[in-house]
Amino acid sequence: MFDANVIQVKFANWTLCTRSCSLISDFLTQELTPLSYKILCYFILNPNRIISRDEFVSSVWANHYVDDNAINKAISDLRRLLKATEEAPNLIKTHYKKGYSFTSEVEFIREQHSFSQKDTQEQVISSASNKIELNSIQDETEKQSIEGSSSLELLKNKAKKYKVIKPNLVVSVLSISILLVGLVYWWQQQPQTLHLQSKKLSISDSSVYSFITLSPTNDKLAVSKMNTKSGVDEIFIIDLETHKNTKIISESLDAYPIGWASNSIYYQIINNEQQFCEVWRADYLSNNELYKKEKVLDCESQYILSLVADETSNRVIYTKFGYRNVPSLAALVSRDLTTGEEFQVTSPNLDSFGDRYVTISPKKDKVAFIRSKVGLRQIFVANLDGSMQTLLYETTDNIRRVSWSYDANELSWYVSSSKELMGFELETGKIHKQTISTDSYITSLLNGFDSIYGATRTSDNDIFIYDSQTSSLRKLVDNRASEFMPIAVKDGFYFFQEGEPVRLLSYFGKQISKDDVSISLSSLNSGSYSMKNGLIALSSDRGLHLLNPETNELKDSFVFQHHIVDISWFNHENLILVLQSNDSEQHIWMFNINTEESQKIIHKDAKSVSITKNSHIIYQDFYNKFYIFDPQEGIERLVLSLSDFPFIHWKLYEGDLYYSTGSKLYKYSLDTHQETTLIYSLDEGEEIIADFSILKKDGFYNYIYQIHSFKNNEVVLLDRVE
Repeated sequence: MFDANVIQVKFANWTLCTRSCSLISDFLTQELTPLSYKILCYFILNPNRIISRDEFVSSVWANHYVDDNAINKAISDLRRLLKATEEAPNLIKTHYKKGYSFTSEVEFIREQHSFSQKDTQEQVISSASNKIELNSIQDETEKQSIEGSSSLELLKNKAKKYKVIKPNLVVSVLSISILLVGLVYWWQQQPQTLHLQSKKLSISDSSVYSFITLSPTNDKLAVSKMNTKSGVDEIFIIDLETHKNTKIISESLDAYPIGWASNSIYYQIINNEQQFCEVWRADYLSNNELYKKEKVLDCESQYILSLVADETSNRVIYTKFGYRNVPSLAALVSRDLTTGEEFQVTSPNLDSFGDRYVTISPKKDKVAFIRSKVGLRQIFVANLDGSMQTLLYETTDNIRRVSWSYDANELSWYVSSSKELMGFELETGKIHKQTISTDSYITSLLNGFDSIYGATRTSDNDIFIYDSQTSSLRKLVDNRASEFMPIAVKDGFYFFQEGEPVRLLSYFGKQISKDDVSISLSSLNSGSYSMKNGLIALSSDRGLHLLNPETNELKDSFVFQHHIVDISWFNHENLILVLQSNDSEQHIWMFNINTEESQKIIHKDAKSVSITKNSHIIYQDFYNKFYIFDPQEGIERLVLSLSDFPFIHWKLYEGDLYYSTGSKLYKYSLDTHQETTLIYSLDEGEEIIADFSILKKDGFYNYIYQIHSFKNNEVVLLDRVE
């Protein structure tokens, strides 16, 4: 924030060292957190001026959505560092309803880079002397070589031969050695395969087991199990020594285990239709039978929470949804179970889904959690009060939870898409991974202190066609592999099937074809088809790929500096992209596939984007509000607000906006503002519309659904196979 030559800033009785981000006063040195350093720098650059809270948010946080508590805490922390003295009683002054000001004069100390003429001359003379001395040595060497040439000719020839062979031999040996070292290094970097054999721990062959959590002492598993008669999820404890399954919670509504304490388990009762959500604690006996239970809090959430218990202070830290009035955004909150008072532990931005899957270390002094963003997962570690928050690792892989090692020196997690068990050493920052090979398809895996536990697949994504003419629904593919992202074209549609790499399938004339394409991708996050050029644009992390589906050829590929959130064709040569910047903002860009030039056209945050029939841009923001933007006039207007729904999937077709809330499909006319519910009966609680596309044939509409449904599965112990 300062000139590069500024090494110190002096004010009052303090000295700020810019290279070390530390404060010095009276022989006391204090290191500043990045946030405190940025705030202090902004004060220094704007002395004796009232700075509003909004200015702090936009300039220091670089984000328009910051909780007031976060600002108050940041200013309070900085004031504690700048302790009042007689020379400087109050460096930071509060102006009621206006902001803050910095009341001290500042002095900048810059680094000196000047050299005297004498020093420069001495360097030139020294350099010239070295050169003369070197030339003298070379002349003497050449003289000795000429004098030695009068020796025996045979010796001369042998020497020549030796000089030819020796360098070649050395080069060969060095090349082989480098190759061997490279091969050894490459082999060491490859994931080692961990062969596992599953042993069944669950007792039912016709139930869905989910939300598996391991007790802090690693001797019990808590799972939710669907009652096949009532359809309600109940909670069982599996004793890992005896393998006994004991039902401890049976409610009239779904119940899920979310956290542990000594001889207690925290669970959530939830029903979205009734807008009911509560967190309870159940105490159990040594034989795992229920002893008593009591209500802890009202959670007011449509989502399954995560929770850890700090028993020494009678507190819990849990994921609280609805942060900043966004239903799907979660922050970590610490709650005093005695008084009910809460304080915020983390402050995620609106570009994410927030902080989830919190877990506590065996020493009960730190928590690890996952911040979920579009196409990105970040693993953080922090103290129980939220201080010393550190980003450890980020990845495009979908991570559900992390596990602590017994000594709290390592975190591990499972990536189901690549079937890899990852490990992160906290002291060294070293990452290591093992490929998992099992005799069953494992989607959820817990790495305990001594054993590994898992669950087989609980769900599946299948592609269905709903014919509005016959009001019939038909499943196209029925197997354990998931199909996703249907993309309608003129006379049919394409969709993808999971695998390494993903597979492209097409549906034309009531026939499914498995097309071999010249593209190798491990994952996809968005796609768009252009009727004008016949190309499908696909995005994967930072990669953009143009595919000709008729010839199965990859026409072109581009790599962007930032993550691609969503894409849509604007015309035959331009794409509209939602790109996520380094500061986590998601703006809309225009990209020309011929010139490869990019231009930012909408500076507001966006989730997804499409193009209307008159070439206007319609986009969805973080609050699930929809705006239409005229790129010629630079004017936008709000057309629809769906902020009451946490997740929205939508498509623009023939001038109408179709959207799904997960259970129903709606059609909204942008011209008349009339909304229509498209009838399709889902098995409530068992099926969800994860994505859809629209195809019109012979005057009738076909709705292509990607339906996420639940399957029967098992809880297993995974033994290593040598």
